Amino acid sequence: MNIKRRIHKDSLVFKLSTGTAVVMIILFAVLITSNLYSLYVVRTNTINSAMSEMKIHIRDIDNSLNNAVNDLNEVAMNIDDITALKSSNESERYFSTMRLSDILSERINISKTTDALAIYNHEHGILLFSNSSRLSSQEKISAADVIRAGLSSQNHKLNDLWSTVEINKKNFFIKAYDFSGTTIISLVKADTLMTLANIKDLSTEQQIVLTDKAGNSLARAGNMSLSDINFPLGNDQQVVNNLAGKYLMISTDLDSSYARLSTILKEKSVLLGLGYIQWVIVILGIVSIFLVPYIINYLNKEIIKPVRALVVGTRQLEQGNLDYQVDGKGSSFEFQTLNNSFNSMAKEIKTLKISAYEEKIELQKAELKYLQMQIRPHFFLNALTTVHSLTYKDKNEDIRKFIDALSKHLRYMFKGGLNMVPINEEIEYIKNYFCMQEIRFPNSIFYVFDVEASVEQEQIPQFIIHTFVENSFKYAMTLEEPLSIFIKIKKDTLDGEDAVKIVIEDSGEGFPQEVLDKVNNSEDTNTLDGYRIGIANIKRTLSLLYRKNNLLKISNVEDLGGRVEIMIPTQKGDKNETDNS
Repeated sequence: MNIKRRIHKDSLVFKLSTGTAVVMIILFAVLITSNLYSLYVVRTNTINSAMSEMKIHIRDIDNSLNNAVNDLNEVAMNIDDITALKSSNESERYFSTMRLSDILSERINISKTTDALAIYNHEHGILLFSNSSRLSSQEKISAADVIRAGLSSQNHKLNDLWSTVEINKKNFFIKAYDFSGTTIISLVKADTLMTLANIKDLSTEQQIVLTDKAGNSLARAGNMSLSDINFPLGNDQQVVNNLAGKYLMISTDLDSSYARLSTILKEKSVLLGLGYIQWVIVILGIVSIFLVPYIINYLNKEIIKPVRALVVGTRQLEQGNLDYQVDGKGSSFEFQTLNNSFNSMAKEIKTLKISAYEEKIELQKAELKYLQMQIRPHFFLNALTTVHSLTYKDKNEDIRKFIDALSKHLRYMFKGGLNMVPINEEIEYIKNYFCMQEIRFPNSIFYVFDVEASVEQEQIPQFIIHTFVENSFKYAMTLEEPLSIFIKIKKDTLDGEDAVKIVIEDSGEGFPQEVLDKVNNSEDTNTLDGYRIGIANIKRTLSLLYRKNNLLKISNVEDLGGRVEIMIPTQKGDKNETDNS
C-alpha cells in the first residue's frame, strides 16, 4: 500500500492535478480576497459617506435648535413683564400680558425654526401662546392643553438639552425656562427640523430617521418603505449590520438634544458602490467558478487519461502482456505519437524477448551441464585411491563389493544431461554411496534416513542430496570419531505453494562463518574457495531451475555440526521434469 501511494504521489498525473488544483485555489483565494476587500472598501466608503452626510444634517438641525434657543432667550430678556404676571395688580398684569403677547408674535413671525412660544403663569393661570403657520389649530389647542396639564410644572433648567414630547400624534422638541412660578416654553416640530436640515434627493434605497434616545421614530425623510423594520430602533451603536436581515444603519447623536439621527440603507445598495474594475474582478471570479469543471474535464481528457493509458500499458508490459496496445484515438497529436511509439516498442520487445529467451534457454542448459560436470571429477580420484589401498590389504571381497557399488554409482552418474529424479532413486544412490564409504572407513559411519512415503516420488535435481553427503565425508570425516549423518525429507510449503523440505545434518565441525555469510546472505557464491565449489554449484543450479534465491540455507547446530536445508518447489520440479523428458 505504501509503495502504491508513493508511486501515485510521484506520478505525472498526481503532480499535474495537484499543480492545477493549487493554481486554481490560489486564483480563487486572490479573487475572493479581492472581492471581499472591494466590498469592505465600498462598505467603509458608504459608511464614511453616510457619516459625513449626517454630520451636515445634524449641524443644520443643531443650528435650527440653537436659533429656537435664541428666540426663547429674546423672550426671557423681558424679565420685568414676565415678573409682572404674578403681580396682585390686575391692571399691571393686563398690560404685561399685552406686551408679552406682542413679543411672542414678533419672534414667531421672524423665526424660521420655532413653531410655538408660550408663557404660562401658574398662580393666575395666565397662558400666552403664539404659533407659526406650520401648526394646525388642533395642534395649537393640544399644545395649550399639554402645557396646562403639567408640562409647565416640571423642573426646567437653563442648561437642559432639548427633549421630546408627543402632541396630537405629532412629535415636538421642547425647551423651557422657569422664572419664579412662570415658565417660558419653546416648541419645534420634528418634521420642521427635518425640513430645515435640507434632506432631499435621497434614493429609493435610503431612509433618514430622527429618533429619541430609546429609538422611537420622531420624523423621517426618504422614499424607502420601513414596513419590515420594528421600532424602537436599536440605534445605540454607531453602525448596525443586517438590520432586519437586509439593512445597514449608521447613527449619530445630536449635540443639542436627546435625539439621534440614523441613516438606513439596503445592504444590496452597497454593491452599487463597486467601481468598474471591481465589477470586472467579481465577474471574473464568477466566470472562473463555472470554468473550473470545464478546465478539469479538458485536462482529464487531453492529458490525464492519455498518461494513465500509457501507465497502464507500461504495467501490462511489466506483467508480461506483450500483446497489449494503447488506444490513441481522440488524444492530441503528441500523445498519438507517443502511443504509436509505445505500440511499436511493445512489438519490438516481444520479438527481442522471444529471441533472447531462446538464447537464454540454450545458455542455461550448457551452464547446467557444466555445473554438473564440476561436481563429479573428484569422486573418481577417491574411488581409484580406495581400490588401490584395498589391494595392498588383500581385501578381495571388499574390492568386489566396492567395484559392484561403484558400477551402480557410475551408471547413476552417467545418465547424461541434467536429470530430474525421484527422491527414492536419489536415496538409493546415496545408500550405495554409503556402502562404498563403509568399505573405506569400517565402523566409522552412522547414518539415518527419515523420508515421508508421500514424497518418495517427488522429482528433485540429480545429486542435490549427494553433493552435501559427499561434502560431509570430505570435511567432517575424522579417524578419531565416527561420522553421523541424518537425512530427513518431508512435505512443506514455500511462499504459499507445496514444496519438499530436505534436511541434512552431520556431526562434524560445521561450516566456516565465511561460507555461512556468502551462501545465506549473498547471491554471489562465485567467490567461494575451490573445495567449496559444490555448494556454489548447487545454489546456482537451484536458482536456474526454480527462479528463486532462497531455496538453500546452511547453518551450524550447537554441539552437533553442519545443517543443510533445501526447499524444492514441487510444481516447479514437475514442470522441469516434463521439459527435460
